[in-house]
Parts: sequence; C-alpha cells; structure tokens
Amino acid sequence: MKKPVDIKLTKEGIENLKKEQETLIDKRPEVLTRLVAAREQGDLSENAGYHAAKDELAYIDWRIRELKLLLRFADIIETNQSDVVGLGSVVTISDGENDFVYTIVGKFEANPANGKLSDASPVGRMLIGKKVGESVKVDTPNGEIIYKVTGIRACD
Repeated sequence: MKKPVDIKLTKEGIENLKKEQETLIDKRPEVLTRLVAAREQGDLSENAGYHAAKDELAYIDWRIRELKLLLRFADIIETNQSDVVGLGSVVTISDGENDFVYTIVGKFEANPANGKLSDASPVGRMLIGKKVGESVKVDTPNGEIIYKVTGIRACD
C-alpha cells in the first residue's frame, strides 16, 4: 500500500505516540461507561453529561485511528552525528544576544514550545543543510532576524 503522507518521526516521537495510544485505549472504557450511564438518564436533548461523553468518545476514537495510521506509516529518522543540520539534528543557534536549542523533526512531531522545530517551518527549513558558523536570515512579522549556527549534534 502506498503511503498516504510522508511521516518522519524520531524514536522519541514514536514512543510518545505509542504512550498516547495506550493512554487513550485505557481511557476509552471509562468514557463509554459514562456515556451509557448518561444515556440511561432519559431526555438526551438536555443531557450535558451525555453530550460531553459522546464528544469525548468521538475524539478518542478519532485520535486512536490517527495514531494507528501515523505509527503504521512513519519512517524513523536515523540520527547520525553530522556536521550538517538535518532531520534529527539538535541545533544551537544564536541571534547575537540569546542562544536557542532546537531539534529538527518532521511536521507531525513539531512542537516549538518544547524545542522541536519542523523541517518545513521557516526557521527549520532555513537551517537544513547549514554547518556550524553559517548564518540564516528569517523574515518575521517584526522584521528580519539573523541566526548563526553555533552547534550541531545528533538527537539522543
């Protein structure tokens, strides 16, 4: 079967998705029990507990299906020590005042707040292929920012 989408994940990303899937599978029976109990209360049109449980169960079922597909079609990013930024690289960059550390990951694992930049994001895309000492210019709503690559290592 042809892959429906290109999914690249680190080993950590795969493990996180597996944990999320297990958590949702474990949570599903409890939500189903709440749904059945709320349904037995009668009039469903004004039963907030029923609607909340129904919506939560729908989300859990959707997310379990999505996780199953992500895990089925994911390619694990092989992180080799390299002097060039690529998927799986942990990159330290500086804007001249502050240093930032990011792991370059695929779009399904990206979480900038946790230091994981997508290779398709503006900064991630500009960093791919760069070496220590090279700079990148990134256009932001506040103007152009220049980042200098100060370190590269393989993801753990």
